[in-house]
Amino acid sequence: MADLITFIWFSMLLTLTHSQIPTQEDSPIKNITFDTKTRWLRWTNVENVNDVKCIVKVLSEFEYHTKATNNSMCHMTGLFTWCQGVDLEIQGFAGKRFSKTFQVLQRGEKGTTKESVSCQVHDTNLMDCKWTVRKTPRDIQYQFFYSKYANAFADRECPKYMTDSEGRRVGCHFNNISGFESFREHHFLVTGTSSGREVQCNDAYISLSEIEIFKPPKINITCTNLHCSMQWQIPERRELWDTNFDYQLEILKVADKTILKPNDPIRERKLDFGITDGKYTVKIRTRNLFNKIWSEWSEPQEFGHEVRKDISLPVLMLSLFGIVFIVLLIIGYLCKRYYVIQKIFPPVPHIKDQVSDSFQKYVQVVWEENKICPEQCKIEEIQVIEKQSNCP
Repeated sequence: MADLITFIWFSMLLTLTHSQIPTQEDSPIKNITFDTKTRWLRWTNVENVNDVKCIVKVLSEFEYHTKATNNSMCHMTGLFTWCQGVDLEIQGFAGKRFSKTFQVLQRGEKGTTKESVSCQVHDTNLMDCKWTVRKTPRDIQYQFFYSKYANAFADRECPKYMTDSEGRRVGCHFNNISGFESFREHHFLVTGTSSGREVQCNDAYISLSEIEIFKPPKINITCTNLHCSMQWQIPERRELWDTNFDYQLEILKVADKTILKPNDPIRERKLDFGITDGKYTVKIRTRNLFNKIWSEWSEPQEFGHEVRKDISLPVLMLSLFGIVFIVLLIIGYLCKRYYVIQKIFPPVPHIKDQVSDSFQKYVQVVWEENKICPEQCKIEEIQVIEKQSNCP
């Protein structure tokens, strides 16, 4: 019921005022009507007419044409916007060529700047739509309308508005878009009012497949020696049968910050990559083939191995000599220090303990005071060379 009331209210805003501007005074057709919901353009023939066709012009530029049914109606199935004003022109023959125009006037006050509206599908089943917000007039309030069914007029109002700090509506959030068709266009329209007057609106037909942003996949990397194999899965998506994706990888050599890719987008989900010594990082992004918007880059993943440093023979020999020289200095220092310590602090003699020092049995002698042991006396041999007489 609420949707019906909204549609009736919005249809009143889109009251079609037509201006008949025939190219001849006596037109062979009368009573032109147009149903915005069904998109049927109908009229009454007052003369015999044939070869009738209908043409849609937006801002005086050709947009779409179709052949009339029974020379009395046209189904305007083309996707064209309404806010800028639409001319529905009927052409045909009634003895001679005739042309009649039915006008859908431009929405909103002339001279006002139209709002730009953009939408984005994310996290599989969520959608956010935003539009530019004017600084003036301050009291402007926006309304957003959409069509749940493809190729239909925007007849439903936003389920949940997003507002700024001043309470103005700046966007629309959809918690569930499972009922939307992905690969057919839906009608989105934003309009507003200020001081009770409608400002110029803006609308567009957008395919959800063209605005869906995906999460980048995770790469599984397997390396053997100097060869690495990378694989990844199809990103999570609304339509499971949709497997048409582009992928782009950026591989960076960490040592010199050289970007070895990005390369042209690829559709395979595997990449073989040859490496040299060193560390590398890789990140990936993706998009649907119908979408021009790339996902965010994934977090960089590291692979490869550290650089093996080859030490040359001269460097090795120099290091060896240096080590030997340092060892000799240490030994010399210790020897010199030990010699000086021995000079300053000679060792103190101590009495040997027969039990603890050794198992050798010592010869015991009787100690007599003032008696010198024979073995401790120094024996000197005197050789007589010549004996002289004491007599004169």
